[in-house]
Amino acid sequence: MGYSHYFPGLRASAEVIADAVRIVAASGVSICGPNGQGQPIMSEPEGIRLNGCDGAGESCETFHLRGNAAPRFPGMAEFCKTGNQPYDQVVTAILIAAAVRALGERTGVVMSDGRWDDWAAGLSLFEKAVRPLTMEEKLALELDVERMRPGAFLD
Repeated sequence: MGYSHYFPGLRASAEVIADAVRIVAASGVSICGPNGQGQPIMSEPEGIRLNGCDGAGESCETFHLRGNAAPRFPGMAEFCKTGNQPYDQVVTAILIAAAVRALGERTGVVMSDGRWDDWAAGLSLFEKAVRPLTMEEKLALELDVERMRPGAFLD
């Protein structure tokens, strides 16, 4: 086991990708592409695929938020073990962006092995790079992350 995040049903829309670009730029964290090498992938067909820098020993599993193209391995784009590496704050900030955009439709949900408090760096990064969250958004996200919302989307 390890410190992981789960995000069934969330997708990388054009708006989420634009948020992700701002988040990565504001992070101060070395972000690489899949497997901790090269450049991150951020496109509507491919979605978002990034990792920490393998050369610096800051990578774990590749974060992959699905785009609109069908992935080769669908289940692989619904969770990511970050191992609490520095890129975790970028992953949680991007998951906040995707979850907030899906709140009205409830098309997806975000959950974690951690507690909402463990997402403080990602929340701060999201609010610095994108916008402040409303109290209602924070509460909804906290309930999802800690798996306490009645009838949360678990499919």
